[in-house]
Amino acid sequence: MSDNPSPAVFVRRARHEDVQCMRDFVQQLSSTSRRNRFHGVVSGDSPQLLNTLLDDDRERHGAWVACVWGPNGEQIIGEGGWHIVDAAQGRAELGLSVLDSWQGSGVAHALMTKLIDGAREAGVQSLYGEVLESNERMLAFMQRYGMQQSADDWPWDRGGAIRMERKLA
Repeated sequence: MSDNPSPAVFVRRARHEDVQCMRDFVQQLSSTSRRNRFHGVVSGDSPQLLNTLLDDDRERHGAWVACVWGPNGEQIIGEGGWHIVDAAQGRAELGLSVLDSWQGSGVAHALMTKLIDGAREAGVQSLYGEVLESNERMLAFMQRYGMQQSADDWPWDRGGAIRMERKLA
């Protein structure tokens, strides 16, 4: 970021009408940030990906965007969400990403706070995220939010990812 004052960041629930802003956001992520978030190559033009990132029914899915006001309106600079993967156990998987130029500015903190609060409100009992072993920064970030490496024995290969989990109850 430049020496100019940073625009004010605000976090709000994602909406399906954010599809173009989300497409722009995904396309602006560096290849490293895309790999860290999605664990592979993704396209910002994928309707399935965009729907997943914007899906927010507040019960089985929660989604937020961190935005700033730009010359053309709102610009998404970060996104995060969770989705229920095991309703009986109240487990949800989370994910979040922040534009490279905004990393380290507190955007991920603002998103994680909303994710945890929203998950609690929805009755989620535990949140987990899978973080690539090489993504040391995200592993440390998740530990700051009380997430620890899962002790569960998972029978499938997670492709070099570590499962970080936190009980919310």
